[in-house]
Amino acid sequence: MKTIKLAMAGALAMGCIQVASAFTEIRLTGSTAFRSATINSIQAILNPDYVWGGNPSATGGANQQVFVGTTKVGGIQVVIKTAWAGSAGGVFAVATPAPAVQPFIIDPTGVSFSPAAGTVGGIALTHAGVAIPNSDTTESHLADVALSDAFAASTPFHGVTLKDTIVGVVPFEWVKGAYTPDGTVASAVAGGYPGVTNINTDQAQELIGGGLALNQLTGVAADNAIVAQMVGRDHDSGTRIGYIYDSQVLGCIFGAPTDGFTDPILQYLPQGNGVTGTNATVGATQFDPQSAGTGVISGLVPWPVESVVGESRPLGSEGFFSGGNVKNTLNRPVDTSAGNYIISALGMGDANGVNPDPTGVTYVDGAGVTNTIHPSLNALTFNGNFPGTAAHPFAPPYVNIEQGKYNFWGYEHYLYATSLAGSVKTVADQISGQLTTEADFGGVGELLSHMNASRATDGAPITSP
Repeated sequence: MKTIKLAMAGALAMGCIQVASAFTEIRLTGSTAFRSATINSIQAILNPDYVWGGNPSATGGANQQVFVGTTKVGGIQVVIKTAWAGSAGGVFAVATPAPAVQPFIIDPTGVSFSPAAGTVGGIALTHAGVAIPNSDTTESHLADVALSDAFAASTPFHGVTLKDTIVGVVPFEWVKGAYTPDGTVASAVAGGYPGVTNINTDQAQELIGGGLALNQLTGVAADNAIVAQMVGRDHDSGTRIGYIYDSQVLGCIFGAPTDGFTDPILQYLPQGNGVTGTNATVGATQFDPQSAGTGVISGLVPWPVESVVGESRPLGSEGFFSGGNVKNTLNRPVDTSAGNYIISALGMGDANGVNPDPTGVTYVDGAGVTNTIHPSLNALTFNGNFPGTAAHPFAPPYVNIEQGKYNFWGYEHYLYATSLAGSVKTVADQISGQLTTEADFGGVGELLSHMNASRATDGAPITSP
C-alpha cells in the first residue's frame, strides 16, 4: 500500500518531537467494540481521585477520552488518552507507525495529581467526567497501544514487531433493523421484520456481497420483493473482519475476493433525515463527521467512494467508522414498501442498543462487579446458535461461545511495539492485566479463563483449547 509511506513520513514529522513533562503520557487506540471494557480497566488501575472527560460525552462509548490520575500500583502520575479508530486502524497506528487516524483530545493544562486536576479548552476535568467538544479533539500523535478484535496478520500492517497479549474474547452478533410497512413512522415496528430470526453462513455471504431476498430468511413467498442489505463498518473495523472471516468471505477486507465465495463486498448508506458526513464528493474520508440520521429510511445507496487510512476505496466497499452509527441506523425504521431492509453485525456493546430488552439480565463479571445487560430484542441466531444460554440467549454468560458452539467471535488483542519501555510500558501492562479480569465488563466480552474452545486465526475452525 503505497500510501503507507506517506503516512510514515507524517508520523516522523508529527511524532518525533515530544515535550518533556514530569508525568507519563500514554495513548491508546483501536477497537470500538472493546472500548467500554478498556475504559473501565483504566479507571480501575487509577487511584479514586482521578479526573477525566470524553468526546462527545463522558461515557465508555465515546470516541475519545482523557484521564489524569495516579496509578494504584507504583504511584505513577499519568495522563492517559484514548482515540477509538477501529481494530485495523489501531494495528496500523502502532505497527506502521503513524499518528492515530482519529485524533486524540488535546493536552490538558493546569495538570496536578494531588489532588488530580486538569483543564481541556477551558473545561475542568472531573471525577464524574465531563463532555469535551469536537474543537478540542485535534491532537495528531503516535499511539502507544492498540486494542484489536482481530489478529494483526488479518491486516496488511506489519512494519513494526508487536507484542500481542490476548486479553479476552469479543463476541459479535447479527442484528435486524426496525421497519415500517408503509413508509410512515406511525407504523414503525422496533422489533424488526417478522420471521427473520436466524442467518446462516451462506445467507451472510449473500448479504455481505450485495443483499438477499427476505423470503430466504422467512420462507414466505411474498417477502421475495424485499431485499435485505448491509449497512456496516469501514475496513478499519475488527467487527468487519469478524463478519467477513466468520462468514468465510475471505479476501474481501483489503481487496477483491480471491476464494470465489461471493461477489466483492457491497455495503450501503441509509437515506433520510439528517444523514451527514460521508458523501460522494472528491476527497471524502472515513473521519468526515458522520451521522446515521433520523426518521424513516427512505432508501439505500452504495457507500460512496472515500479514503480510508489514506487509500482510496471504491463505491460500496466502505461503511461507518463507528458501531454506534450502525446501531443508530438499525433503530431507524426502513421502508419495506420500497423493497428495502437492513441486517448488520455488531459487537455486543453496540448491539445491545438496538431495541434493547427493558427487563435486563443481571450477572457478576470477572472483577466481581454486578452488571445489568439489556440485550437486543432484534438479535439473530447464527447457523441456528445463540451465544448465551437458553434462558438468556443474547446475554452473558456466553456459554455457547465458551463451549465452541457459537462461532461468531474473535480474540481481543492488546498490542504495542516491542520497543515500548519505561513507565509507559509499566502503565500499559497494568491496563492489560486489568483487562484480563474486566474482559466481560458490561457484557462486551468473555474471559479467556472461561473458554473451552480456541481458534488459531480469525475465522479458523474452532478446536479444543
